[in-house]
Amino acid sequence: MNKSSIRKKSPVKQLLAERYLLISLISFAATVLGIRLFLELTNYPRVEFGTLHIAHVIWGGLILFAAALLPIMFANRWALFWSALLSGMGFGLFIDEIGKFITQTNDYFYPPAAPLIYASFLLTVLIYTQFRKPRPSTTREDLYHIFSMMEELLDEDLDEEEKSYLIQRLTHIIHTSTDATLVRLAQSLLHFLQSDLLTNPAPSKSGLLIKWEQLVTNFESVFTRQRLYFLLITGLFWHGLISILGLFNLTLLSIQTINGQPERFIEIIQTLPPNIPPEWLIVKTASQAAIGFFSVAAGLLLILKREKIAVRIGILVLTTSLTIVNLLVFYLDQFSASINAIFELALLLGLVNYRRRFIQKDLIDGAVEMARDLTPDEEPSLPV
Repeated sequence: MNKSSIRKKSPVKQLLAERYLLISLISFAATVLGIRLFLELTNYPRVEFGTLHIAHVIWGGLILFAAALLPIMFANRWALFWSALLSGMGFGLFIDEIGKFITQTNDYFYPPAAPLIYASFLLTVLIYTQFRKPRPSTTREDLYHIFSMMEELLDEDLDEEEKSYLIQRLTHIIHTSTDATLVRLAQSLLHFLQSDLLTNPAPSKSGLLIKWEQLVTNFESVFTRQRLYFLLITGLFWHGLISILGLFNLTLLSIQTINGQPERFIEIIQTLPPNIPPEWLIVKTASQAAIGFFSVAAGLLLILKREKIAVRIGILVLTTSLTIVNLLVFYLDQFSASINAIFELALLLGLVNYRRRFIQKDLIDGAVEMARDLTPDEEPSLPV
């Protein structure tokens, strides 16, 4: 097999892959949290018929099977949407019962199950972030995506915006590709799109994904720079103080124990998973306190208008907490740690959004302004 045939069979990124991954990711997290909340509120009921016990992992398997069948049976793009949604639900139903399948006693409440579920969520997030990274596309990949969008023609659903995008990509291929065969194909498709055969473009889309994009746009219009700035400061301080408070409480309990009042400390130790030494509680509390101190520092730097370094520290701290510290937190606190993890994720997304919309824009505007101010005789100085 020559190199050309290997290259032609290389994987091609699915059109809107990151969007489908995000749907699956949200569906997965919502399913696990929803199951745990429902079971906690209903005192963990069991669906039984005599000797039969219908565990929800069975429903997870059925939903996963349906998710796998949809894109095999149907070529429509909606099949990918429902496959993404159902795959997240099915995997959530499956992974929620992992404790039963890694213990000889089928222990649903096995303490390491929570961090394992959380780690699988982080792995999905990692895959999502990798696919979300912008990268230059090839002519072959562009044509894959163009043919995928041609489905809209068959459904008589190609709107003006989609048509303009197809024309733009085809024009790019014609002017940049070195493959004469692909250029001729692109020219034929472009001629067809620009012909009189397509005179009535479909109205703008109003589906679920389009509404989601509109919601994001409206969100950014509501959260202006000043509003998001104050929200981030408040969030960083709140996160920091709550994290540090745990160390303060543990220190206070230790002092009470030394003074002959160990009752409260013993109660906390008894809530730990079995066979876990108390030292793990100290490690968890100290780790959270360290994260808290850096969160407060990031908030202070924001107040001092050191936005670039503040956002960088905040993103680093929250990423460390979400990917490392929370594994231990979920092991000791189980799913009660979910609320804090969701808050940290929301705060992290806010910092990333602030950096993208405002800090990076300031840097670009500053560079453009400096370029305008330079005369032909001046040379820009090298950064120190």
